[in-house]
Amino acid sequence: MNQRADTRLRNLRLAQRCGARNRAGQPCQCPAVRGRMRCRLHGGLSPGAPKGQANGKYTDGYFTAEAVAERRWAKSLVGAFAEKEKNG
Repeated sequence: MNQRADTRLRNLRLAQRCGARNRAGQPCQCPAVRGRMRCRLHGGLSPGAPKGQANGKYTDGYFTAEAVAERRWAKSLVGAFAEKEKNG
């Protein structure tokens, strides 16, 4: 076996393993993708859906994190006023 192949196989054996589990509850034996916790079979290569307008379903920003947080704040404010009216 040539030196490069031997080094590559040693590195592959020492690589971090995927954190996914199979149906029997045993851990996946595949090496994780560099910089991630999952192997290529369990989603390590996929960075997920694009954010914002790069996503095809993005229309008006109604479900952005800022918009959801603002609606949650407004709802809590209305609830606080309703509670004050009920008690006061």
